[in-house]
Amino acid sequence: MTDYDHDFYNPAPEPARTAVLAVPHPAPLNPRGIIITCAACHAARDWLLIHVQPDLVFVRCRCAHEWREHDLETADVTAARSDTGDEREWASFEDMYRGLRFDGLLRYTYLG
Repeated sequence: MTDYDHDFYNPAPEPARTAVLAVPHPAPLNPRGIIITCAACHAARDWLLIHVQPDLVFVRCRCAHEWREHDLETADVTAARSDTGDEREWASFEDMYRGLRFDGLLRYTYLG
C-alpha cells in the first residue's frame, strides 16, 4: 500500500438544507377573527411569515420578535406568497432578516 491509498479524498455528505419560505405580509393577521399582535412591541401589522417544512409557521415582527403561530397554516403563507411574486435565496436567516428589514433596525416602523 502506498501513502496515496490512505489519503484518498472522502468528502462528508452535505447537511440537508431546511426548506424555508419567508413572505412579507403588510396587512393585519386575524386567522380566528382576533387580530394577532406582537407581544414585544404590540404591532398589529407588517409581518414576515416564515414557513419551515413540513408544517411550522412562524411570525416575525419588525422589532425582531418571532414566535410560532399555531393559528396559521401553510396555506396562509402560500396565499401571501402569491401577493408578492418576489423570490430570493438567502445564505442564512440573519441575512434574510437583514435583507427584508426584519432584523430589528426598523422597530416601531410600519412600511405597509
